[in-house]
Amino acid sequence: MTKLKYSIYFAAVFMMSSCKRYLDVKPKGKLIPSSVTDYDHLLDNTSTVELNFLDGNKGSLLANLGDNLELTEGQVKVGFILSSHPNIERYYAHIFRQPYKNPNLDDQFWSSGSQGMYPQISYFNNVIEGIRSIGQKSPEEEVVGKISVAQALIGRAWCYFNANMIYGPVYKPGTANSTKTIPYLVDVDINKPIPNLSTSEEVVTRVLNDLHEALPNLPERSTWPSRANRATGHAMLAYYHLFTQKFDSVAYYANLAWSSAGSPAAVLYDYNKLKLADPARPTTSLLISSQDAYTNVVNSREMLFYRATEKDAGMGASLSYPSAELIALYDQANDLRFSFFYLNSAGYKTTQGGGYDDGMRISNYRFRKMKMTDGFSWPEILLMRAEGYARTNKLDLAIKDLNTLRQYRFKTGTPPLIAGTQDEVIKMVLEERRRELPIGGFKRFLDLKRFTLDNGKPWSKAQITHKIAGQTYTGTIDSKDFIVPITNVVLRFNPNWGIPLETRPY
Repeated sequence: MTKLKYSIYFAAVFMMSSCKRYLDVKPKGKLIPSSVTDYDHLLDNTSTVELNFLDGNKGSLLANLGDNLELTEGQVKVGFILSSHPNIERYYAHIFRQPYKNPNLDDQFWSSGSQGMYPQISYFNNVIEGIRSIGQKSPEEEVVGKISVAQALIGRAWCYFNANMIYGPVYKPGTANSTKTIPYLVDVDINKPIPNLSTSEEVVTRVLNDLHEALPNLPERSTWPSRANRATGHAMLAYYHLFTQKFDSVAYYANLAWSSAGSPAAVLYDYNKLKLADPARPTTSLLISSQDAYTNVVNSREMLFYRATEKDAGMGASLSYPSAELIALYDQANDLRFSFFYLNSAGYKTTQGGGYDDGMRISNYRFRKMKMTDGFSWPEILLMRAEGYARTNKLDLAIKDLNTLRQYRFKTGTPPLIAGTQDEVIKMVLEERRRELPIGGFKRFLDLKRFTLDNGKPWSKAQITHKIAGQTYTGTIDSKDFIVPITNVVLRFNPNWGIPLETRPY
């Protein structure tokens, strides 16, 4: 029974949960797949897009390890400690107090109920193996089956690639990368033993194989951005090569993805044409686009591949603020992202614990007004191409891509950027990437890890320092400080992995 219980982390039983098409499509109901269509429907289950490396309240300790957020004394002492916040691991991560998570509870990144990485992967594995196991298919089923398998392969590769560097060290090209990180589960038979941990190198190799296997069968267009299309496959390959430092391949695949967009205006919102529904209430007014009405839904024009990200990172009432360093990166007079999303409002205030009042503070309202993703947005595709160009010394092309995005983000008439040295251009690209991507989630966390390979460069950091109430806390990026350990709940039933249980008090 214990084996069966904890096989649930990886098993096919998740496919029997309620399955529905993603976003406002009628539920299909209880489903035991038996046809290509049934397996295809599994890709529309909301569990394939929600709570990716997020906790149950859609926050993440990963962002709190990085340099985009800061906490105040009141938020910590009352909001987290005195109030017994259910996700106190965010605070523990911010002060680099290990273990961050309670080692004797389910890890919500890994698996919690029907959510988490491995329940999500179980959907993808069932689609892949289920469709492949169907012998006789009609011509139409053959086509649908190949597309569904390809989309499942991309979804699975996305999970494993990111998890490899969340549960393990940064991938270091040219080295053995022999650290064991996660099990690369591809089987749906719950009676088979859970596989051993794969090394970082093995995960990266298998991800690349999955990506190339999927690419020929990905459709040019997908029904929803929760499903991969051809551009998503190219984007995933560009993202993969960012971390393996093959920057000519980054530029190549990002260019293939971007070229399918048509024109910048088709996939970018011009912030000069956006307006607030109620300018008198900027913190509560929804952002309305004069171009369409989809800025705050998953099928907005800027969304390529949707995976949920944090919903409240940098919101003062939700126990974090944008860091002073992040705020300083913005041209506050001309960058419309700052004008729309970084708003001065009442900060955290409470009478508990002796009383705390943060006063007026800048909070980040971007998630409230525009849908964000930890998957891929079209702006990120453009910035990956720019980084690929900059890293291969094609500086004019990199600056051209930067200016293309800035044309849609800065006030009309803002002077364009001009190329400098290679390091200066790379720095400009990476700062734009930091401004454009979600301030929560795991994107910045993983960027900080890969930047350690650029030791000595202005964008590379060896450590992160946080200050709360005059006290300083420091974490080292290329260390266990930036690795999420596998919980005891899983380790107890996999002693063959050879990982000792966490015995430190929580």
